[in-house]
This record gives sequence, structure tokens and C-alpha cells, in this order.
Amino acid sequence: MSLKDAARKIIIEDMFRPLHIRGEWKVLVVDSLGKKIISTCLKMKDILDNGITLIEDITVTRQPLTYLDAVYFMRPNQENIGNLKNDFGEPRDNPRLYKAAHVFFTEIISDELLVELAKSDMAPSVLTVKEVNLAFLPVEERVFSLDNPDAYKHYYGNEMTDQRLEELAEQLVTVCATLDDSPCPKVRTCNSNLECVRKLAKKVQEKLDKYREADLLTPSNRSQLIILDRGFDPVSPFLHDLTFQAMAFDLLSSASASSKIDPVKCTYTYSERGGSLDESKTEILLDSSNEVWRELRHLHISTCMQNVNKKAQALYNKYATIRGNQGATDVHEMKSMINKMPKYKKEEAVLTSFLRLAEDCMKAYSSGTVERAVKLEQDMATGYDSTGNKIEDNMRACVPVFVPQNNAPIFTPYQKLRVLILYVLNKKGLNKHLTKDTLSRLIAKADIQKEEKAVNNLISLGIDIFGTSDIPPRQDPPRKERDMSGLYETSRFTPVVMDIMEAVVHDRNLDANHYPFFSSDSQNSNDVEGGGIISLRGHGGMRQPVMGGRTTGPKLIIFVMGSIGYSEMRCAHQVSNTQATRGWEVIIGSDNILTPEKYLDKLITLNERT
Repeated sequence: MSLKDAARKIIIEDMFRPLHIRGEWKVLVVDSLGKKIISTCLKMKDILDNGITLIEDITVTRQPLTYLDAVYFMRPNQENIGNLKNDFGEPRDNPRLYKAAHVFFTEIISDELLVELAKSDMAPSVLTVKEVNLAFLPVEERVFSLDNPDAYKHYYGNEMTDQRLEELAEQLVTVCATLDDSPCPKVRTCNSNLECVRKLAKKVQEKLDKYREADLLTPSNRSQLIILDRGFDPVSPFLHDLTFQAMAFDLLSSASASSKIDPVKCTYTYSERGGSLDESKTEILLDSSNEVWRELRHLHISTCMQNVNKKAQALYNKYATIRGNQGATDVHEMKSMINKMPKYKKEEAVLTSFLRLAEDCMKAYSSGTVERAVKLEQDMATGYDSTGNKIEDNMRACVPVFVPQNNAPIFTPYQKLRVLILYVLNKKGLNKHLTKDTLSRLIAKADIQKEEKAVNNLISLGIDIFGTSDIPPRQDPPRKERDMSGLYETSRFTPVVMDIMEAVVHDRNLDANHYPFFSSDSQNSNDVEGGGIISLRGHGGMRQPVMGGRTTGPKLIIFVMGSIGYSEMRCAHQVSNTQATRGWEVIIGSDNILTPEKYLDKLITLNERT
């Protein structure tokens, strides 16, 4: 069962179904996170089928519906508890909005807030209180987000409060509680030079212990949760990735009005006639529920276009068969032909949309400077050219990017910045070949002084390119050697997270010196015993396996502090789908999923005070 299906199952079976009485309707009241979880996991039909007639935002003024019960789905914080009490006439001059309340919290509520709710005047109106332990967005089958837009300032900008650390750790632990068998994983970290990694790992371990003692997590000697800071792989976030999903979200999320990706809604919108979006728009959902999208999203764009064309040709052949039967006189034969036509029309529309998306990706790739930048990025990321020869100095190749050439397309500031940072990382910071003066001249030549903060702020991620920090240098393990034969020249670099995943699920020899186990006083790497306290989730004890009655395999959960990119999301799918996983399920998540440009936005503003 996918992460998204597991979350959907919890919402329907733990929240909606026990309350649903045929012919009776209820209002669903949500906070920001609850709204996003519902929209990510459910379709409108799911909501209506379970007796929900209206969804309302707890933070806005609403009309009284005192003849209906309200189902609340929200985080257990002071603001939401205050709004809940306001909805039921506290203070007394507030109008009562609903008949009764069924309250479902996304995670464990504190004793203080629970006592406040129990002692309030509205307590008799609260018919249900449950913690469903679902405080994250299941973005894809194997990908989750904590939806923390200020993550970089929290982790790396010294703006983390104890309360926010508690909330983030709680969210992360609910991922484990949602999975099949609810594994209690061993916590590992990268051998980071940043204190924020150890703080988060410590808090997560404490909460895992509590969940295990409360019978919310199943003891597991194999499942692992690896917490990484963003500096573990500083290269991947900046690269153009030419697999279909990554390329589309990178190149088209800020494209012209004739085609656009919305990374929040995960939709692609285009004009039928190639004009403005105001005329004849078509929108498709880039979601794992779409079988064609699942098949295409992780393919290199060249392979993707070949596959789409093959599918289109096969569909055309089906149409040809139907057209050949148009002279049929048998009633049953004609009826069968008519019934098939809508299905073929729907398939044709889907393929046409994906063909258009692939064509738009290629147009954005080849019409400007992207094509020139991609090869240079791959050279710098791998340290070798496409023929396998080691590159001694990329400066000569970088000059056309930073300095406008005669009649050549001009690189955008962010394209220049991506190349510059990759060049600096390739040189492993300042040295005799790359002095601070040289770097300043490069920035001036490229005219990206406004974007220079991104380079300077790398130090906050534990990457001291200037050699002036008290932070000890990172001790990252060597990269896994890979066979480059058969790879596209534009896709030679493999994200570091792929090395980690493969080491755990294939070879089982992830270096404990570089990725040590984190242990608390109540648990070490060899001691994972279960407790016996009754579950607060309302499951009546430990949740049972859901995959055909079988105990599912061990889980590898990787959490990257700050953000992940689409290329790293792809790794979780690819590793999980190989034959050598030995039953492992790989899941990756972060606070946000960002395109390279959005990542640069976060890096530039990292140390700006809000």
C-alpha cells in the first residue's frame, strides 16, 4: 500500500466512516495542514460518500449551521483550540456555529491543551476526541512533505524554537505511525557538522520511544529512519534533471502564459490553440493516480517522447480497427463499438496532453540557454567529461555563461548562479586556483551581485567554501562507482541519496562511521522492545498489517532537513522497484519539495530576518 493510500485509509476508516449515518450530513472544519492533507488524499466523491457536505476553514468567519455536527481535523495547538471554543460560544457573546463537535488531531495533543478543552464550557458538545497521527502530506506513493515553508530559517538560520522543534519531530514520527505495520525505526544521521541534525534526531528518538511505549509503533529491528542535513549533497538541488517530471517542474513552473506547471496543485495547463491561457484551456493533474504519468514521469525526456509516440500509434491502430467496423449492421456489434469510443477518446486526450507537455519541455530546453548549461553542469557535478576524462579546470567553459558572447543567448541570473555554485563546489571551495578575489570578479562579471548571498550562505549548510568558519569540515563518504555506459550524456550525475538507499536495501553495509545510529537512554541500536499502553489512536491496540494479511517488509525512511528535489524523489521509486530490494520499502521526505529556482530563493534569503 502506498503512503498516499495508507493516509487515505486512515482518514476514511478512522475519521469519517465511524461517524457516517446514511442520510445525515456533517461539516468538515480544517486548519491549513488539515485542508492540504484532505485535498492531497481524497477526491470530492470520497468526501460526499462519507457524509461530508461542506468543508470550512477554522480561521475564517463562518455562518452558523447549528443543525449539523462538525468534524474537526487540525493540529493540536493553542490557536486551533481557541477557535474551536469560539465556534461553540466561548466567550459567551460568540454565536454557536454547530450542533456538536467530533475532533480529530493530526498528532498527539499536549496534556495542558487536553485539560483546557476538557474544562471548557463547550466540553459537553465534544462527542469525539482522537489523535489520528497523520501530520504530513503524502505527496506520492513513496514521498512525503512536512509542509514547512520556513524550514531553512528554522534549521540553518538559527530561528528554531523548542516548540517548533517539537512540532517538526512529531510530524516526522507520524509518518512511521501511518505506514504498514507502523514500524519503530532505528534513527541514524549523517556525520553532520551541524548541531541542528543532532537536535532533531534526539527529539525524534524521544517521541519514537513514547509512541512505542503507547503501542502506536511496532518494534522493528530492521527499519531505519535516516535524518540528513541538506549539505550531505549540495550538488543535486542545483542541477537540471532531464527526466520528465523533474524537467517539467523545473522548466515550466515559471514559463510563458501558453503553458505552465503549478507545483502546488501539481497541474499542467496549456492552451489548445497555443494562445493565451484565457482561451480554450486544458488542465491535467500530474498525479500518481494517472497510470500514464506514473509510467512516464521518471524516464529521460528522450525515452519519454519515444514512449508517448508509441502509445499514440498503438491507440491510433485501435481507432483504425473501430473505424473499419463502422459499416457493421449487427446491433450488438454497433453497440459494442459505440461503448468503446468514449474510452478511446479519453485515452487520446491523456496522451495528447502528455505529448504536449513533453514538447513544451523540449522547447524550453532547446530554445534558450538550458541545453548549453546542462552539459557544463554534468561535467562539474561528476568531475569528468562525457568521454570519461577527468576535468582539471572548468573555468574556460564557464566564461561564456558569465560573460555575454556576440549574438549568443544571455543566461538568466539564476542560471549563472547555478553554474557558479557548481563550479565552486567542484573546486571544493577557495584554493590556489579559486581565490576570494577571483570569485568576486566572477560574480561581478556575471552581474549577479544581488544573488551573491546564495554563495555566502552555503556556510550555514555546513559547506565552508571560504575556509573561515569554526565549523569542522564535512567527512562525507566516497561516492559509489557506477557504470556510465548507456547513460545519457546529460544525465551522468546520480544523487547521493541513491548511494545511501542502495547501501541499505541492496548491500546492507551503509558505513556506520559516516551514518551513525543515534541512541537515547531508553533505546540503543540493538534494543527495540515494545510497550503495552492502550493506543490513543482509537484502533484498540496495534494496527494490523494491511497488505493481504501479510507482515510487510522493513522500511527505509530518509528525511532531508529543508527540502528535496524531484531527482531525489525519483531515487526512492527506482530503488524500491528493483528486484534486489529484498523486501525493503523506501520512502523519502522533507519539509518541502523545491525546484532549483525555489531552492535558490530559500538560500538567498536564508539569513534575512522576517
